[in-house]
Amino acid sequence: MLEAMLHVLRTGCPWRDLPEHFGRWSSVYTRWSRWCEAGLWAGILDLLAERPAGVLRSLDATHIKVHQDAANPAGGREHQRSGQTKGGLNTKLTALVDSRGRAWQLTLAPGSQADVRAAQEIVLPAATVVIADKGYDSDPFCQTIAAGGSRPCIPPRRGRRQPRRFQRGHYKRRHQIENFFQRVKRFRRVATRYDKLDLNFLGFGQLAAVIDWLKNRV
Repeated sequence: MLEAMLHVLRTGCPWRDLPEHFGRWSSVYTRWSRWCEAGLWAGILDLLAERPAGVLRSLDATHIKVHQDAANPAGGREHQRSGQTKGGLNTKLTALVDSRGRAWQLTLAPGSQADVRAAQEIVLPAATVVIADKGYDSDPFCQTIAAGGSRPCIPPRRGRRQPRRFQRGHYKRRHQIENFFQRVKRFRRVATRYDKLDLNFLGFGQLAAVIDWLKNRV
């Protein structure tokens, strides 16, 4: 069944279009939903991320287009982390990566939610330097980082009366998270959201992150 799930992750095909040699599509989908609900992929990602590289952690979010097949989930869009933006219906995937661009944590939020608000679900690590762009230049957010024993490396927004200092050398490493998003979006099931349920879609993001870890362990 894992091979069938990897096929869906890579190609983005509908569950019903799984090749017959993988078995019944409904059995694969049921197993996938149960594993996502049980937090299997999140648990594997946590195990891999127990020994992150370096002290730099890059934080950012990326918009993911919601396909029309996932546009009207039961219970409403907000309950499934979908939101209307100028570009249409979107989901926001927030990631925190280590110094080598490997995912430490992933969360979902509606596409209409501000980046800094979406980051509130991220459990920030201690004794690190958290790098983020100007969208995260918020006094409460920076205070939260400092309260956890870490240092923010976030350039100030234009117009700030008292601009916050930041380490430009560290900030140049922010490309690691952009590289991470570029790698996981090669998986079609991550690049576009076809899943109505947020847990099922987040599971694909976590599985892609696990594969990325295994490819970049050394």
